[in-house]
Amino acid sequence: MTASRRPRGTPPRRLRPTRAVVIATLAFVAIYVALDFNKLYALRYGADTGTFLQFLANESHGRGSWNGAEYRSHLQVHDSWVLLGLVPAIAAFPYAQTLLVIQVLAVGSTAIGLCLFARDCGANARGASAAGIAYLLSPSAQGIAYGNFLENVFVPLLAALGALAARRRALIPALFVAQLLLGLKEDEALFLTWFGLACALWWDRRIGLAVAALAVVNGAVFVLVEHLVGARPSLPAYALHVDDPLVKLAFFAALLAPFAFAPLWLGPRVLLAAPLVAELIFNRPWAYPIARIGTHWTAPLVAATAIASAYAVAKQPRFATPMLVCAALCALTINDTVLKIGRWPYVVARDTYGAAFALRDARTTVVVRRPAEGVYAVAAANPHVLLAKYDPRESGYCPAYDTNARAFFASIGIGRWPTGTILCGGVPVTPSREIPRPRRR
Repeated sequence: MTASRRPRGTPPRRLRPTRAVVIATLAFVAIYVALDFNKLYALRYGADTGTFLQFLANESHGRGSWNGAEYRSHLQVHDSWVLLGLVPAIAAFPYAQTLLVIQVLAVGSTAIGLCLFARDCGANARGASAAGIAYLLSPSAQGIAYGNFLENVFVPLLAALGALAARRRALIPALFVAQLLLGLKEDEALFLTWFGLACALWWDRRIGLAVAALAVVNGAVFVLVEHLVGARPSLPAYALHVDDPLVKLAFFAALLAPFAFAPLWLGPRVLLAAPLVAELIFNRPWAYPIARIGTHWTAPLVAATAIASAYAVAKQPRFATPMLVCAALCALTINDTVLKIGRWPYVVARDTYGAAFALRDARTTVVVRRPAEGVYAVAAANPHVLLAKYDPRESGYCPAYDTNARAFFASIGIGRWPTGTILCGGVPVTPSREIPRPRRR
């Protein structure tokens, strides 16, 4: 990076995103808002979307951040105070759809930030466009946009903007973005301490040390407040050994493939991502399988990979075409979302969704079973709607995706409904089909 330093005192040039990236971002937002709504109406969103809807709706009515999925204040679970900035939006539009639109906008807008970062690093218009569009096509970005609303949906956007601010040696914007990241989740303090020190050593001492100091202060305050109130944050389990090493190796290959493995061109500099990699390598199998690259807890590494790819294509323009080809192939073959070849949107049962929506007006306590957590996601703006605690013995879960083309087309009036087929959470199934029980989230 030394060879690409901008001399101090040199005014940064004005940047604009390429037209291709702007159009691709608008298309991404339109497609995933529609797909997310389809998933919501099929009652396929999980507890997390309902958690944040109820937390923010309660805050908008002065009831604090308590929610009926975690059964305590969410701000005691994670240091997510920045999300309080969404309270006015939820107060005006207290629906899960509001969170899903915000989520897709945040994930999609990251492409513009990556495009600007690539341009500032010296990329031509074609290379900058490739960096942004490859990110939008990546299964990682699409999986985050299609998943539950969580704090980390904002990480890629803020990371891209923070990298751009640091690149342009803009101290105040860099600190502002860093503070927003630190207000999303407590683990960001560890990552920003690391990257702040790296910035101080190899790029800009003033910005790097300021970011690292800000991260240390935020982390210390969080630990102190949790101790004073007697709260315990959500802490995933880690180990000194690697569970499922081949699966995790496949995960990292799938993460890099949409970017044509361009980050590896950085050589030893890829070691800057060591803490992000370690968090995923040494985790115990407590949640989603690591093979799912489009989940919220992979977002920091996804952001770092996309930023590294933008830098690589700026220095090696030959990466542009391979990145676009690889990203398109990955989107069609290893995608976690409905856009993978062989999958179809959910079939929406209007009466079932209507019954879930009616719970928003319930005046007495309603406890929703875990297999029906999509009902909670829809009705969670009502503080009387709670989600039952997880029971590993409980059954009634539905398949993850609709792979029945005939049933999908029949649901929109094309052809006949397959004989003997019923709906299970928006997925056409035969009654004899065994439904796997998911892992605990």
